[in-house]
Formats: sequence, structure tokens, C-alpha cells
Amino acid sequence: MRTRLILILLMLLPLICIAQSSMQRQMQSSNAMFAQQNRMFMQQQQQQRDMARMLNNIQSTEDKLANEEKKLKKLHAKQAEKEADLKTKKDELALIENNGDNHTDLQKSIEKSKKEIEKSEEKISKSKVDIDKSSKKITEFQKQIETKKSQKEELAKKQEEEKKVKEAEKASKEKEKEEKKAAKK
Repeated sequence: MRTRLILILLMLLPLICIAQSSMQRQMQSSNAMFAQQNRMFMQQQQQQRDMARMLNNIQSTEDKLANEEKKLKKLHAKQAEKEADLKTKKDELALIENNGDNHTDLQKSIEKSKKEIEKSEEKISKSKVDIDKSSKKITEFQKQIETKKSQKEELAKKQEEEKKVKEAEKASKEKEKEEKKAAKK
């Protein structure tokens, strides 16, 4: 009886070893498949975060652009006020020069008006410089928006291509599984 039991065990030993190695191969292949799925999932999440970051960057740049455009409008309005003020001061100077009643008071008024005109002209030149700076910022923001939008489009295309590749891989894997099942039958 012992010998039979030992013989049966010896006969089953190769089958058990084969089954065990087969199970190990299946586990390794399933682990590899899960690892690949995890990598793909992590890659998709990274791409989604990149896309969200791009959209946020575009939105913030557009907000900055809108603020800068408002600032530019205000600067233009201030410059128009300063130019109108300069014109009135020049008109006042012309009136003072035309009225020649008292020479000492007249000379003081003329000098005072000329100083005010100089200050107004300086303010206008500073305003023009500010307008130029603001205009440059606006064009810079517009360029940034365009480049970010093109980057976003490239990222979206890349994601679409990767989806197509993944779908093709899935289809080929399913086809291989069907072929294996058909071969086993």
C-alpha cells in the first residue's frame, strides 16, 4: 500500500510541477498586464492634469490681458484729460500775453503759466511711455495666449493618438484571445 502511494505521488509530481509553473506564468503575465494598465492610467491622469494646467494658464493670461486692456483705456482717458488741460493752459498763457496791464504781475503770470505748461507736457510724455508699456504687455499676453493654445491643441492631438493606439492594442489583444480560444477548441 505504501509503495502504491509513493508511486502515485511520484507519478503526480511532474504534473504538479507543470501546473505550478503554469500558474506562475499566468500570475506573471497578469501582474505585467496590471502594471501596464497602472502605467497607462497614471499617464492618462498626468495628461489630464497637464490639460487642466494649460487651460488654467490660458485663462489666467486672458484675465491679465483683459486687465491690461482696461488699464490702457484708463491711460488713454487720462492722457486725453492731460492734453485738454495743456490746451487750456496754453490758451490762458496766450490771454495773459495779450493783456499787458501790469508788467511785473504779467511777467510772473507768464512764468507761472509756462511752468505749468512744462509740467503738463512732462505728464503727457510720461503717460505716452505708460501707454507704450501697456501696449507692449498686451501684445506679449496675446502672443502667450496663442502659444499656449497651440500647445493645448498639440497635447489634445497627442491624447487622441494615444487613445487610438490603445484601442488598436485592445482590439488586437482581444483578437489574439479569440484565436487562442479557437485554437484550443
